[in-house]
Amino acid sequence: MKYNTYLSSKNEYSLSKYHNLANQLKADGHHVINLTTGDPIERTYPEAYKAMEESLTNRKISQYPSFKGKVSLRQSIADWAQRNHKIEFNPDTQVCSTNGSKEAVFHLALLFDWSEGQEIWAPSLSYPVYASSAGLFNIPFRELPVSRETNFLPDLDTISANDWHKCQMFWINSPHNPTSAIASKDYLQKLLKLAEQYDFLVCSDECYNDIFYKDLPSSILDFPESQNWLCIRSLSKRSHMTGFRSGALLSQNTELMKKILLMRPALGVGTPDFIQDAAIAAWNDDQHPKQFSEEYKIKQKIIREALESKGFEIFGGDASFYLWFSHPQFSSSEQLMELFIEQHLVLTPGTAFGKDGEGFIRMVYCSTLNQCEEIAKRIQSLNIKGPS
Repeated sequence: MKYNTYLSSKNEYSLSKYHNLANQLKADGHHVINLTTGDPIERTYPEAYKAMEESLTNRKISQYPSFKGKVSLRQSIADWAQRNHKIEFNPDTQVCSTNGSKEAVFHLALLFDWSEGQEIWAPSLSYPVYASSAGLFNIPFRELPVSRETNFLPDLDTISANDWHKCQMFWINSPHNPTSAIASKDYLQKLLKLAEQYDFLVCSDECYNDIFYKDLPSSILDFPESQNWLCIRSLSKRSHMTGFRSGALLSQNTELMKKILLMRPALGVGTPDFIQDAAIAAWNDDQHPKQFSEEYKIKQKIIREALESKGFEIFGGDASFYLWFSHPQFSSSEQLMELFIEQHLVLTPGTAFGKDGEGFIRMVYCSTLNQCEEIAKRIQSLNIKGPS
């Protein structure tokens, strides 16, 4: 048998490595706090469970669910978009349910013909699934360099016209994982003008857009006049529903959505009806993400103050539940990793997301308030001198 060559070149999923490290330290008897995975341990939006329980109670038979989501779910997603972003979607032709965002992200490359050498582009620091999808489908993948100086977003002005002609899918993730960088409305507008000029699709991964502490982050949904974008949304972070696996694809490009709806039945991705009913309850309520954001703001403050007291330099932090930071006394991500492991705090080195993450480390704080206070206490015990 001949296996996919991409699998031969890879080991385990890069982020799993550090989750497994935390588990090994626990098995060795240490009181470890695992801060590697964006999987909230606070309460899920409770009405989602109520809706699911009612759905199961009233369901006497089990049948195949709609691959694109039932009408009531797609309508709730369209209604949410109208309330929050003043954009109208036809729920029949411009909205599709997904099993969270990861499976949708992975499968989107199947939409296109790649026979003429077109490429998938993404920031050099990115959610690993963008690259693994390209690799498993044998599609050329280009990493666009980012740095603190570029606000951890690709510098669009440095890319030549000849290169733009090679792009077919451009991944933008804002608020950004791992750095929490936010693409401004001007940045998105410039990107969309380029997409229209060179005929590529902007794939906007916005699963953190509803967790924010200042102004609502700009969204690709704020550009209803453009036909060159696809928005990927999820309830995982917004409603603490990671285990439900429920998200959505939205675009006003009806031809694009028609192709998506033609592609997805073969993938076997229909979301169970009782999960869809839970999702409807979550999309219909705009208050609980605001409450979660207020709670995260308090937690971040506790941890941020502890980090800054030890001389760490934090980038961004105005949205999502990640802190991305460096320290002037340490040049490598692995050095930072070892520093925190001494206090049995397992974080993710910036290099796990790409080479441009060197010198940075990511901390997840979707924890309980008590745990955040314990994290801050351990940070204060780090073997490092604070600023003089």
